[in-house]
Amino acid sequence: MKISNLITNEVNQNEYHFNKLTRNKIGILYVAPVNIVPEDCLACDGYVLKIIDYKKLHSVIGNYFNTGEEAEDEFRIPDYNITGRFLQPSKNVGISINAGLPNITGKIDASNTNANAEAFGETYPDQITGAFEGIWGYQSALPDAQGGTMLRGFDFDASRCNTIYGSSNTVQPPSQTVHICIKYK
Repeated sequence: MKISNLITNEVNQNEYHFNKLTRNKIGILYVAPVNIVPEDCLACDGYVLKIIDYKKLHSVIGNYFNTGEEAEDEFRIPDYNITGRFLQPSKNVGISINAGLPNITGKIDASNTNANAEAFGETYPDQITGAFEGIWGYQSALPDAQGGTMLRGFDFDASRCNTIYGSSNTVQPPSQTVHICIKYK
């Protein structure tokens, strides 16, 4: 199906205008399931290149990935393979986002005390929430000869707030590793 009678520039399904600089797909990323580099591509390993040797690629990505260590006649390609950073689609491309997790919260409200517990220097919290949990022990000889359960301490476990905590030693979403290359000619 051919579109005719366009009033505005042609756009793709995501409303991005087609880029005349990338007509030959220069600057486009290729993802491979194994460690290969096609002959018209470079591995995205953060290489510093001479602008004169890669004019077309530089005309597309410019100095966007430079770190400040490059000479005036050099530019850097992105480093996705060595750093292992995840690629996240966005309208604001090229922004580096640091890892993070939501805050872990909890509350221990010990504003109310029990007279028997107070004799032992202990309190009964009115409310324990979030990642906190009370550790309770049985006390058989309180001063007024009543037996009962008393608070002995607190435990903290972030997985009580969200099961994402404790399932890994790193901040790690589900993933599959790949090799990423950038087309230069």
